[in-house]
This record gives sequence, C-alpha cells and structure tokens, in this order.
Amino acid sequence: MATQRFSLSPDRRQLALVALAVVALYVLLPQLGDFRSSWHLVSHPRPGPSLLALIFSFATYLAAAGTYCLLAFRPLHFGRTAGVQLAAMFVNRLLPAGIGALGANYLYLRHERHKEAPAAAMVAMNNLLGFAEHGFLIAITLLLSSGQAWQLPGSTGSGLNAVTILKIAAITGLLLLGLGLFLGRRKLLAALRDVERQLLSYRRRPWHLLGALGTSLCLTLCNTLSLFFCLHALGLQLPFAAVLLVFTLGVSAGSAVPTPGGLGGFEAGLAAGFVAYGLDASAALATALLYRLISYWVPLIAGAVALVWCQRRHLFQVSAGY
Repeated sequence: MATQRFSLSPDRRQLALVALAVVALYVLLPQLGDFRSSWHLVSHPRPGPSLLALIFSFATYLAAAGTYCLLAFRPLHFGRTAGVQLAAMFVNRLLPAGIGALGANYLYLRHERHKEAPAAAMVAMNNLLGFAEHGFLIAITLLLSSGQAWQLPGSTGSGLNAVTILKIAAITGLLLLGLGLFLGRRKLLAALRDVERQLLSYRRRPWHLLGALGTSLCLTLCNTLSLFFCLHALGLQLPFAAVLLVFTLGVSAGSAVPTPGGLGGFEAGLAAGFVAYGLDASAALATALLYRLISYWVPLIAGAVALVWCQRRHLFQVSAGY
C-alpha cells in the first residue's frame, strides 16, 4: 500500500494566504498616504549611524561562519566559510524561505568532506540554534529591561501598554497561523523528531555546541544593532528591547511569506512592529526600508562576487568519495 504524502490542500493554502493578506492590509493600508514622507526620510539618513548599521549587517556573515566552523565535524577554514555565507546569501535572494542558503551550505560541507548525514545535521542544527538563541535573547532582554526601558521617548505612559502587546501578539499569531497551515501537522512533527536526532549527534561535543550557540547569538545581536542604528540614522529612538521584539516580528513575517529572502513580509512585519510601538506610519515604513536597503540590497554586490569566487574554487562541488 502506497504511503500517502502530505500536500497542502487548496483550502489550507487559501486560509494561509488570507491570514497573510490580513496582516498586509493592516500594516500597509494606513501607510499609503505617508509613503512619500517615508522615501524622503530614507533619502536623507545620518551617515554615522548608517555606516554602523552597514558594519553590523556585514558582521552577521562572520558570525554565521563562526557557527558553522564550531559545528563542523571536520575543520573548516574561517575565511572560506565566511565567503560561502556571502554567496549563500546571494543564492537565498533568488529562492524563497531560506532554501538557497540551506542548499549552498549543504553542498559546501559536502565539498569539505562531510558525509551526507553529518552535513545535513549541521545545517539543521544551525537553524535550530537560531531559534533557540533568539528565544533566549528575548527572554533575557525582557527580564533585564525595566518598565522605564520600554517607555517611548517623550511619552508620558508607563511603558509598553496592553494594547500594544495585543497588537503585536495578534499580528504574530496570524503569521504563525499562516506558517503552520503551509507546513502542516506531519511536517511539524517530523521536524520535532529531527531535533532530537540532531542533538544526539553533538552529545560528545558539548563545548562546540555551546560556542556555536554563542556565535548564533552574536548574529542576532548584530542584526538587531543594525536595525537599531537604522532608527538612529533617521533621528528616531527606541529601547534596544523594543527593537529586538520588532526585529523578531519581521523575521516571523519574512519566514511566513514564500518569497525570496522574505521580501515584502519582512518589511511589513517591521513596519507593523514600529507602528504598534507608537511610531508614526511614515517613520516606521522608512526605518523598515532603510534596514532592508542596508541588509538586503547593498550586500547583493558582495554576495555576487562571493558566489563567482566560490564557483571558481568549486566549493559547491562534492569531493570524490564523499
């Protein structure tokens, strides 16, 4: 008897698209009138904070390379691995939902004489660490942040109010609903079983795993600092804890949208978070656009050069016997 494979039914796909459409309408419609103001803000950023945002954005590729070097079962050259991360980023801009980056890193690990199972475990563990450290960072930030730290500059309230929290929770819930409908129950359960196998593969290397968690944590911090300085480049200020939550919302939106690099969804998530926290629509959209310009579009040139370099060195070709 043939095994029935799970496939997303038309009804589920329509429900997921409706959920994402609701988020898009909630975020974008109130901002259309302020779109011209947003472009004016983006075209006149402060050079100092913009440069810092760009530096922290490129630092994420060094952190990603460090994670793979620590997770590797065979030694990896750090510089070469960093170049592969840039190339993987470029490929990821062409394919949706991180598929390009996963495939590029898997082929690179196979080229570096990792067998199929360890290479797949490393790529999966890298993603698992990303989820773990992100949740850990949010929890620590919430615990260490006082009520004053959550208060908007110039506001007279006591901080992040219940309405704001409900708005963020509602948007996040809709995005997670859409993502769950796309994945389906069977794929979700299979992913949870894979987590256990991946952890067992590193039971003899706990310190390497802990170090990889640290570099993965640095990656998220660099991304958040880049967004933080994008705010400052536009003359805006929010507490770091608030920026971290907004960045998390953007990542959730980008993951739920099946577009290359989460294009569209990530910007909508960032704008929604900033609007929910109290920024006006034009400033929220301008910050999202500036961050994506620095983190998405500008690195494409370096990514294209890195991809050509990797291809000339045959870094995505599997070595014979492996």
